[in-house]
Amino acid sequence: MTDQLPQFSLPPSGSMQAGPGMAQCSITQKWFPEDELVAFQGQLVSAEGKHILLDRLRTGVDAPDALVRPGAGARFWCIFLDMLLLGAFSMICRIAVGMHVWEPRRYNRLQHQALGVVVMTVGLCSYVLYFGLLHGWKGKTFGKMAGHLKVINLGGTPISKSKAFARAAVFQFGPILLLIAAFLGVLTGHKSLFNLGIFVSWVWLLLDGLVALADTRMQRSLHDRICGTRVIRENT
Repeated sequence: MTDQLPQFSLPPSGSMQAGPGMAQCSITQKWFPEDELVAFQGQLVSAEGKHILLDRLRTGVDAPDALVRPGAGARFWCIFLDMLLLGAFSMICRIAVGMHVWEPRRYNRLQHQALGVVVMTVGLCSYVLYFGLLHGWKGKTFGKMAGHLKVINLGGTPISKSKAFARAAVFQFGPILLLIAAFLGVLTGHKSLFNLGIFVSWVWLLLDGLVALADTRMQRSLHDRICGTRVIRENT
């Protein structure tokens, strides 16, 4: 009589639990060996989940946590709301510190220009702080909160605080150039430098927006490309 060894069988894929070498399908929420999953739009998808995902895409339904680019209109209105908030803050600061740029006759030309540089510096710092702090904290400003948009890394992970501030600085690259030109204009007495700064600043802002519009797949602006980020629409 021969001894028969007991037979063991592995549970079917998808019935396993979390463990070493295992990953969860973003669609079915089941666990699979990592080599059975494929990456799609920053998500891990199983063979079963792939069929579900394709059906959703064919019917125009977004997958859970899919990285969906926002519409151009939604992104515009979000940044418009942010600019309104920052503009109101800037106006309050001018009034609070008694900004006399509205009364240039009280100062000579050089003093008036120097005061304008101070105002620009305060405004630029507030912009970088606003975008840097909120993007580093939540990945979204108050404008993006209203429009259900969020800034993330290309792989779908949240951006770090350092990257948020770097992105804010690159986003304000045009105004930074304008501030430098205005400062040099005060030192040298050449008003043409300020006009050149305005021109370069507007060229940068226009180029930044056109790059985003031209990217029909992810709508990444120029400052997104430089910093390795993108803006997505959150599923609500």
